[in-house]
Amino acid sequence: MITLIIERLSLPGNPAVYALLETILLFLTVLITGFLISLINRVITDALSGLIGSVPAFILRNYLTYPGTVHHELSHALLALVTGARVKKIVLFPKGNTLGSVEIEPRGNFFIKALQLSLSAIAPVIMGVISLYSLWNLVLPKAGEIWQYILFWYVFVSIIFHMSLSGADYRNFFKGLLPSLIVFFLIFLILGSFGIRF
Repeated sequence: MITLIIERLSLPGNPAVYALLETILLFLTVLITGFLISLINRVITDALSGLIGSVPAFILRNYLTYPGTVHHELSHALLALVTGARVKKIVLFPKGNTLGSVEIEPRGNFFIKALQLSLSAIAPVIMGVISLYSLWNLVLPKAGEIWQYILFWYVFVSIIFHMSLSGADYRNFFKGLLPSLIVFFLIFLILGSFGIRF
């Protein structure tokens, strides 16, 4: 795909251009995915609200897919920890309109703190994709009983519904955008030097 873009735009095909385009496409894909899932959630909730009322619709869409909430919040916490932030608090029990939350304390210099904020903010999409890929390739092939298929699809759909990004997630992401772009550019540049391209 990157090669096609480079050819269409008549860009130089050096490793730095590839790495830059891969970095931009990665972050655009993550942000657009989070936005689209949020939009789909809103449409489903609004449709259910018209049928059964707003409170039952909220409960049905959010509490019925609660494993996705746990995955969402633990994704924030995991990427915060992996990048060196301190996880101060994880709330996995719904309270009012909040299904859960994670409070982190970024540590290190400005660059590292910004990176921690940015990557932990988009963690539900990144970890969601990794989890869905793993479930699809490692768990689904082993399913044989009907209850296993039902459980698989329940968890799979629950994760998808909670791969959305909140306003706070977008704000934190943009606070650390530059360090994240630099780190991923360097990762893609190094991988590209070994002939690994996405």
